[in-house]
Amino acid sequence: MNILLALLCCNTCELLNNELADNSSPKVVIVGAGPAGIAAATRLLENGFTDITILEAENRIGGRIHSVKLDNDYMVDMGGQWVHGEKNNAVFELAWPLGLLEKFDGNYKIQLDYFESSGMKLPQNLVHDIQRLEARVNDNIIRNTHEEFKSFAEYAQLEYFKYFEEHSEVRYLLKSLLYSFQLSEMVTDGGKNTWHDISAKGIRNYADCEGDSNINWKNRTYSTILDILMKKYPNPEDELPVLEKTYKNTKVTKINYNKIYDTVKISTANGKEYSADHVIFTPSLGVLKANYQRLFNPPLPEKKVTAIENIGYGIVAKIYLYYDNPWWTINGNKYFINSIYWTEEDEEEINKDPDRNWMLGVYGIVPVEHKPKLLCLWMSSARAIEMELIPRDIFNDQIIELLDRFFGNYYNITEPTKIIRSSWNINDNFHGAYSYPSIAAETMDVNYVDLSEPIMRNEKPILQFSGEATSEHFATVHGAIESGWREADRLINLYSRKNELSQFLKRISQES
Repeated sequence: MNILLALLCCNTCELLNNELADNSSPKVVIVGAGPAGIAAATRLLENGFTDITILEAENRIGGRIHSVKLDNDYMVDMGGQWVHGEKNNAVFELAWPLGLLEKFDGNYKIQLDYFESSGMKLPQNLVHDIQRLEARVNDNIIRNTHEEFKSFAEYAQLEYFKYFEEHSEVRYLLKSLLYSFQLSEMVTDGGKNTWHDISAKGIRNYADCEGDSNINWKNRTYSTILDILMKKYPNPEDELPVLEKTYKNTKVTKINYNKIYDTVKISTANGKEYSADHVIFTPSLGVLKANYQRLFNPPLPEKKVTAIENIGYGIVAKIYLYYDNPWWTINGNKYFINSIYWTEEDEEEINKDPDRNWMLGVYGIVPVEHKPKLLCLWMSSARAIEMELIPRDIFNDQIIELLDRFFGNYYNITEPTKIIRSSWNINDNFHGAYSYPSIAAETMDVNYVDLSEPIMRNEKPILQFSGEATSEHFATVHGAIESGWREADRLINLYSRKNELSQFLKRISQES
C-alpha cells in the first residue's frame, strides 16, 4: 500500500508540477483599463503574476473615470465625481488616509432654488415643502417592506397623493413641479431612463456604504484613485508596471473560448490576436448589451444573457461651463443647487423643436467644489443623447439661451469662456453611464451576481466578468474597483491552492 500510495503521489505531483510549470505565470488578458481593470491588474502584479496584458479601446486609461483639463489649470471629472460613502468603501479607505478627500457633511450648507422656464423663482416656503416631501419619499422607500410596490414610481406616487391630501393648501403648480422634478432627479441620480423602470426592491436591497455620500476630491479629480491603485501616488518610485502592459486604441472584437483551443483567443479591431489562460472582461454593461451576441464564441450561458439583457443601464450627461467672470455668488461655505422646471406651455413648445428639445433633459445646475469659476449642468434620459449630437457651435449658443431663460431675471448672465460636455451615451466604448436595478431584472430573477459568474473549464475560470454592474455596490467607482479585486483574488486563490496541493503531495511522496 505504501508503494502504491507513493507511486500515486508521484504521478499526481508530476502532473501538477507540469501544469504549474506551464502556468507558473499564467497568461491573463484584461479587457478594459477602467477602475475595474486597473484594480485587477494591480492586485495580480502585487501577488506575483507577471504575464498580464491590458487591452483598452480608448486612447487613455480610466474608463468612466475621465479627467479633462480646462483653463486656469482646472481639472474636471467628465465621469465619476464624488466618493459615495465611507464604511466598506474601497475608494474612501484608500484615499482618506492620504488627506485627499473632503466630506460634504459639516463643510457645506445647501441653498436650494427652483427656477421656472418663465423666469420665475419659486418662493422658499414652497422649496421647503418640496425638500420635506422628497426626504419623506426617499426615506420611506428604503424602509418600506411591502412587496406589492414593483417600481419606485408606484410608491412615490402613492406618497405624493398622501401628502397632497394632508396639505390641501399646496397649489397645482407645486404638484406639477414635484412630479416633474422627482422624475428628473431620480433618473439622473441612478442613471435610469424613467422612474417606472426602477425596482423598488432593488433600491431597498442596495448595499449602501454608510457615511457621507458626496465626498469630493478637493482640487484633484477622481483619476487620482488610478494613481493610488498603481502605486504612482504617493510614492512614484513604487509605481507598478500597469501602463507598460496596457495597449491603448485596441478594441476587442472577439473572445473565443471554444473548447477546441487550449487557451482563450482574443481578436482586436487592429488585426492583433492574443491568447490567454484567463480573460477578465471589464467593459460596461452597455457594451455587453450592444455586443454580447457577436463578441463571444461560443455564446454565453442563458442565465448570463438574461442578466445582460434585463439589468438596467442608464443615461446621464454633464455639461461644464467655465467663466473668467462668474455671474453667480456663493457666500461663505454655501453650496447652491439651482433646479429648473418647465411650464406646460413652454415644454410643449420646445418639444416640437428637434434641435432644442434636449434642454428638457437638464434638471439641475450646481457649482463644483474648490473650483469657483465652474458650473455643472446635469442631464438624464434620452435627451442626453440628443444633446451629445448637437453641433458644437449651435450647442454653445443654446446653452446661453437656456441660462438666460431661467436665470436672466435674477442674474447678469455672462458668457462662458469654455464649454465642454460628456459623450458617454454616443461612445461605442460605453453606451451610457452606469447600471441600476430594473423591474425587468427583478421579473426575470437576475442581478449583479448572475452577471459576475465566471465561465469555467476544468474547474478553472477562463472567462471572468468585472465592472460596477457586477458588484453589490453597482453604479459606483468603488464597486468597480472591488469587482476587479474580486476577480484577481479568484485567480490568486486558484494558483495558491494548486501550489499548496503540490507541496503536500511532494511531502507525502517523500515520507512514503
